[in-house]
Amino acid sequence: MNIRKLNRLDTYMDKNKHLIPGASLLVEHNGKRVYEKVFGVDRKDSIYRLFSMTKPLTALAAMILYERGDLDLLSPVSDILPAFKNMKVASPNGIHDARHQIYVRDLLNMTSGIVKPGDYGEAGQSMNGIYREARIQRRSGILKSNVDVANKLAESYLMFEPGEGFHMGLNAEVLSAVIEQVSGERFSDFMRKYVFEPLHMSETNFYIDGDKAFRQSAMMMFDEKTGKVQRADANTLSKLEMEDPFSNPWIESGGNGLYSTMEDYAHFCEMLINKGSFHGKEIIGKKTYGFMTTNNLDMELEKNVAKIGKEGYGYGNYFFVMTDTIKNSSNGSKNLIEGFGEAGTYFMVDPQEELIIIFMQQIDGGLDKKFYRGLRQIVFGAV
Repeated sequence: MNIRKLNRLDTYMDKNKHLIPGASLLVEHNGKRVYEKVFGVDRKDSIYRLFSMTKPLTALAAMILYERGDLDLLSPVSDILPAFKNMKVASPNGIHDARHQIYVRDLLNMTSGIVKPGDYGEAGQSMNGIYREARIQRRSGILKSNVDVANKLAESYLMFEPGEGFHMGLNAEVLSAVIEQVSGERFSDFMRKYVFEPLHMSETNFYIDGDKAFRQSAMMMFDEKTGKVQRADANTLSKLEMEDPFSNPWIESGGNGLYSTMEDYAHFCEMLINKGSFHGKEIIGKKTYGFMTTNNLDMELEKNVAKIGKEGYGYGNYFFVMTDTIKNSSNGSKNLIEGFGEAGTYFMVDPQEELIIIFMQQIDGGLDKKFYRGLRQIVFGAV
C-alpha cells in the first residue's frame, strides 16, 4: 500500500467537509490497518445506525443455519411461515394469484417481489397500510414477535412474480422471522450468540444502551431550500423510525435495525477477508462463505440492479457483487463485495487484495454515489 497516495483521502474528505458534519473512515490491507480517521464532531467510538448494512449480518445468521442443515434455501417460505402460501401479485393487468411460491433464497436475493412501505404502485400502497397496522399491533401486544409481524406483512401484494424480478423490499425482515422460527430463538438472541459474540461485536445491538447515548452520531438531513446540512427534524427521525433509539424497537429488523461502531463492523469485514473465520475461530466454513459472497442473479436480473445506480454489479445474499469493472468504470477488483446504508454508511471488502474500506456517517439519504466511487478510486489507486 502506497501510504503517500492513500493520504489523498485527507484532501478528499476536506473537499467534502461541507457535506460531512461527522464521519469515520477506515482502510485495512493485508491484515493491517493502514488508515483510520474521525472527522468533524464524531468520535472513534461513535455509534451509527447501520440501516441496510444490517442485511449482510442477517445473511451470516442465515448461513449459520444453512450449513447446519436447518435452513433449506430451496424451501418455500410458506413451509416456515404459512401466511406466505397464497400470495397475490399487483400487475399492470390487476391483482392475481402468484404462480410461484417465494423461496427462502428469494428473500436473500431480493427476488421475492416483497416491497417496502412507500414504494410505487399498488403493491407499495398496500404495504403502506399493512406496515402501519403491523407497527400499531406490535406495540399494542397483538403481534408478539418477528414471526407475527412477518405473517402480517404477507397480507401485502407482491410487485412481481417471485423469482422474476429484483427489488430492495422488506425481504430481510421476513428472513429474520424465518431465522426465529427455524432456530426457536428470538432473532436478537440468535444474533448475539452466533454472530455478535463470536465476532467480538460488543457494541452492536437493535438499540443504544442509555449510558452510551452521548456516543450516538447525530442524524443529519439536507435542508431542501439551502442545500445545507442540518440536524434531522422530528419528521425525518419518525420516517427513519429513530424517535427513540434507546429502547427496544417494535421490530428487530434484519433489514435495517442495527446500531454499531466502525470497529465492530470491521470485525465482520475481517471475517469476510478470512473466508469465514475471525481470530482463528470459524464462524462459517470457507465453502459457505464462497456461496454467501457470490452473485446469485442472472444477466437479465442484473439489469434491474443497474437501474438503481449499480451498473456492473450483481447481487446475492444481501451483498452487491461487482461483476464487470468496465461497466462500473472501476479500478477495483471483480467480485469485490459492498453494502450501503440509508444514512450514508458504506463498506467494501475485496478478498483478492485483502482490502477493507468502511465509511460511517449519519445523514438522511446518504451522499451521492459519486462520493463513494471517489473513496474507492483513491484506495485502489494506492494498492
